[in-house]
Amino acid sequence: MTSVNSISLSSYVKLVKETNKFTSDKALFGAQMGLFSEVGSLVSLLKKKLLNNDSNDHSNELVIEEMGDIFWYFTLITIVENIDLYELINVTDSYDRHEGAIVISGIKNQPFVRVKFDKSIKDTELLFSELISHTTSLSKETTSEKVKDFLAIYSEVMSFLNLDLLNIVEHNTFKIRNRFVPIEELNLPLLSFDSNFSKDEQLPVEFEVHIVEKPNGKAYLKWNDVFIGSALNDNHQEDDNYKYHDVFHLAFAAILHWSPTFRALIKHKRKSDLSIDETQDSGRPIVIEEGLSAWLFSISKQRDIDFTKESSISYDLLKTIQIFVRGYEVENCPLQLWVKAIIQGYTVFSQVVENKGGIIIGNRRERTLEFRKLDR
Repeated sequence: MTSVNSISLSSYVKLVKETNKFTSDKALFGAQMGLFSEVGSLVSLLKKKLLNNDSNDHSNELVIEEMGDIFWYFTLITIVENIDLYELINVTDSYDRHEGAIVISGIKNQPFVRVKFDKSIKDTELLFSELISHTTSLSKETTSEKVKDFLAIYSEVMSFLNLDLLNIVEHNTFKIRNRFVPIEELNLPLLSFDSNFSKDEQLPVEFEVHIVEKPNGKAYLKWNDVFIGSALNDNHQEDDNYKYHDVFHLAFAAILHWSPTFRALIKHKRKSDLSIDETQDSGRPIVIEEGLSAWLFSISKQRDIDFTKESSISYDLLKTIQIFVRGYEVENCPLQLWVKAIIQGYTVFSQVVENKGGIIIGNRRERTLEFRKLDR
């Protein structure tokens, strides 16, 4: 019985082309090094998994993710080197999981695609060793024969892990779209999370918040001509301007439509729904958001990372953010929104630091955060 779910190889290749960020002169080297790095990560993960006899869902998710990343880089290599994947794949008209088949449907009117390989059982260490060996070989030279050999050993690893390519590619496609597809193509809801609540329980659709530094060196927030929250110092041995960090909460509110901290400051908690108020708007979510803001700021400072640039925001960092917010409504936001929130938050933060205050203008409809100087 065939699967109703499918991803055509042609559509996946197209997606890899569209989400490749390497320039043409660096694409091959980048893909080779990326492949080598991801294979190393997979082997390390599998050894830990096998040694610890680890079969939990999170561990399996990581394995599928690494396999997906490997296939992405492998596909990019074939694209850059003009190697036809169709010629490397043996198209069959049936699928048998027990034969270790790998699957993507949609090629030349065939429901499934299968790469045949030697079904003899290999020693686990030998299998990993061969994977590394073929990866190294492919990283040095990308002939059709070496690409075919790599695809075969990749297939054996899939069989060993009892995975199929459809599952791997589905996860990888979701990850790629989540991270790289432009926000305007994601068809996001206009106002998420609180659209069904009354206006006094919503984050404001548009807002202007003044950050004012007074002679005592403390930063104050003013919204609708009323001071809100507490005056802030850096609360650190070094003067690092963290007293202006409320900018990050405003970026989260404008772009992610989420900020339990800002919601609490303006007293717009969703108290009409006790469950939402307790699980999404109160103490623990506020602590999570504050901790996330402090963690990002610390990383930026200690590692000298410029978060105003998209290239500085790694996928590993975004995955850690996902761990931070797991179980809260904001976990539904695509990674691209987090990238935008971080970039705009740190861009406006830099302007506030430079001007020792300013007006922060948020627009939830447009998902933007902007800066304007205060009238002194």
